[in-house]
Parts: sequence; structure tokens; C-alpha cells
Amino acid sequence: MTFQELWTRVEALSQISDTQTIGQSVEGRPIHAFHVGDYGPNQVIITGAIHAREWITALLLVELVKICADLEINGGVYFVPVVNPDGVKIAMESEPLYKANARMVDLNVNFDAEWGTGAQNIRTPGPANYIGPYPESEPETRALVDFANKIRPKAALAYHSKGEVVYYGFVPRKRDARIARMIGRITGYKPVRTKNSAGGYADWVSLHLGVPALTIEVGHDSIPHPIGPEHLPKILAQNIDVPKAITQMLTTTP
Repeated sequence: MTFQELWTRVEALSQISDTQTIGQSVEGRPIHAFHVGDYGPNQVIITGAIHAREWITALLLVELVKICADLEINGGVYFVPVVNPDGVKIAMESEPLYKANARMVDLNVNFDAEWGTGAQNIRTPGPANYIGPYPESEPETRALVDFANKIRPKAALAYHSKGEVVYYGFVPRKRDARIARMIGRITGYKPVRTKNSAGGYADWVSLHLGVPALTIEVGHDSIPHPIGPEHLPKILAQNIDVPKAITQMLTTTP
């Protein structure tokens, strides 16, 4: 699959869902959010491809938008399939293991959530783990922060690869553990309490918005990066019920 083929699939979602551009990448590519469901108080933000080599999550979210567009859900979901379009292009066209954005900043350690304290953080530009010159230095990071502050979601899910794990608990809360267990039952993935992580999008949501924010790692650990589209059917089958389940849980759980 080429980057252009992936990008065409993403932009085609505007034909079946409400679409807005929430920001632009370093190189000026749009960052799209696609909404399904209603616009009541229970909104969820689900993101993918914040790490470039994990573009399988963009393909997953494309399929989830298509499915959810035909469902009645208790609330609304904003899907952001490609947070890091420049990086995805780099990973798909020249550097398959690349994680960062076009400025070699790892976006998922660039948020203002104990920034710079993660176990694997580095302080020089590189294809992975560079925290950037200061928190939210990157336009992609700021786009997600501004969007979340505008929407004020009741929950956020960040899709990554790999490991078949549901990470929770950057800020320890019992409700987050309950949601992680629920997602674990649906997907077959293992709920795991976050450790030695900082500066991530889910970390920021948990800390600053005070709502459940979890990171879902798709794809078995035995599959090498980048996970190709041949694995999408299984990953989709594991996650197909997640969006509806989390919106349902928000309406029934205090």
C-alpha cells in the first residue's frame, strides 16, 4: 500500500461522515476529524497514526468510521485517523521504522503531561522518542490539544501498535481500570497499568481533562513493524465493538 492510497481512503470518509480539519502538519497536510453519532454531551475522541510506522491504526479507524456511520450509538465519536500525516508518508515511502513527525519529534512524548520524564525519552532529534524543544512544540500536538479543549470529550482512546495491550492509569482512577477491563474483554487484549510513560496524548487527556484516556496497542508482538494491511481483518474484528461499547459505558457509568 502507498501513502496516497491510504490518504485517499481517509479523505473519502468525508462522503459518509461530518468532517472538519482540526489543524495542519509541519508540511501543511490537513489533520481531519470525522464525526459519527449525535452531538450530545457524551463525545469520545479516538485517534490513530500518531506514530508514523503505526499506520495500520489509520486503516483501522477508516473501517471503524464506515461501520459506526451505519450504527445508532449513544453519543458521538470523533475519529482522527492520521494525527501524523507527514511521518506516515516518510514511513510508507522511505523509512519503515520511522515514528516521528517531519521535524523528527516523537509526537506522543511532546504533550504537556510530565513532559521529558519518560524512561525512553531523548533530547536530540531522531526517528523516535525525541521529546521536542518544549511541550506541545509541534503543530500536530497543538491541534489535538486545541481540539480536545474545544470538544471536552468524556473519554479518549489512542490507537497504537503493537502488543495487544490496553494501557490505562496515567492518573490512577477506578473508572479507567473498569473501562480498560471492558475493552480487554471485547478485544482479547490485556489491560496494563501505565508505567514509565510521560508526554503522551492519553497522558495529557487524563491529566488535564480528568476523563478516561486509554492507549490501545493493536497487533500481536510477534508481527514486525510496520504492521501491514494483511493483518487488518483480524485487528478490525478484535476492535469492531469498541466505539459503541465505550459510548454505551459513558451513558450508564458515573
